[in-house]
Amino acid sequence: MNIRLILNGQKAGGPSIRDAISYVRKHHYFALDVRTSGSADELTNMVKEAQEDGVERLIIGGGDGTANQALNAMMEISSMLRPEMAIIPLGTANDFAAAAGIPSDPTEALLLAIYGKAAKIDIAQVNDRYFLNVASGGFGARVTAETSPRLKDMLGGSAYAVTGFLKLLNFIPMRGTVRIEGFEFRGSAFATAVCNGRQAGGGILLAPEAMIDDGRLEIVLFTLDEFPVMEDLSFSGSPGGFFPFRKQFSAPSVEFVPETPGHIINLDGEPYEASSFMFRVVPACFSLVLPEKCPLTGSEK
Repeated sequence: MNIRLILNGQKAGGPSIRDAISYVRKHHYFALDVRTSGSADELTNMVKEAQEDGVERLIIGGGDGTANQALNAMMEISSMLRPEMAIIPLGTANDFAAAAGIPSDPTEALLLAIYGKAAKIDIAQVNDRYFLNVASGGFGARVTAETSPRLKDMLGGSAYAVTGFLKLLNFIPMRGTVRIEGFEFRGSAFATAVCNGRQAGGGILLAPEAMIDDGRLEIVLFTLDEFPVMEDLSFSGSPGGFFPFRKQFSAPSVEFVPETPGHIINLDGEPYEASSFMFRVVPACFSLVLPEKCPLTGSEK
């Protein structure tokens, strides 16, 4: 199989990933083709170039945002020509990889990326963008956007908790309209999340039931407003830790229209701005290398 590794340029010099590459070359006699990306645009071009070069499996080394950029670039390629993707988690949070059981050790993750099997998974789409893990709005999106890179380098995933504590007291809930399968709710929300995966923000478990092969999204709202529920709408009303006002729904699509135009959300940690947001699941459309008995797949591939 023709395999290529693309590394986020900010992570490429780390000793652990360099040791991993040396290990597979020395002990597995695998002449791994390695490229380094310095920007989102360069990564997009490298993904397209890989497909044109006949690469069958593209390994992405970086954080959730790097994987998101690669996903969007790969979705521009015809499904018949699109390479498989594998992930080496090298970011701050690595929320998707952690929930999927992808090893945090770069050498183990690289060996899985080379020798593991790819499975067809769902991805999520909002307007014209795709995401692999979670789209968040409100408090969570603000925390992600305003956590400094320096703090993340110092504290890792705990940096999000520190920033969240500092922003909590003066945060104003957002207002808007949510439509799920023809059902409409108008009110305010402290935070929202549309989940294909299960966690975000450095390990915060948002949707414990989420699967990446069930053809559905988990929609999580933190709201004090009354939210009536249609009988045919899948609903989980169990309290969420310190958030007894947490409401969770399962549906293939959801629309959110904020009262304030130009609203910003986070897609796998990447900012995205629009006046309204139409989310939908794109089922079984993407090939991703996963460990055996992956917790995010119903069939435990």
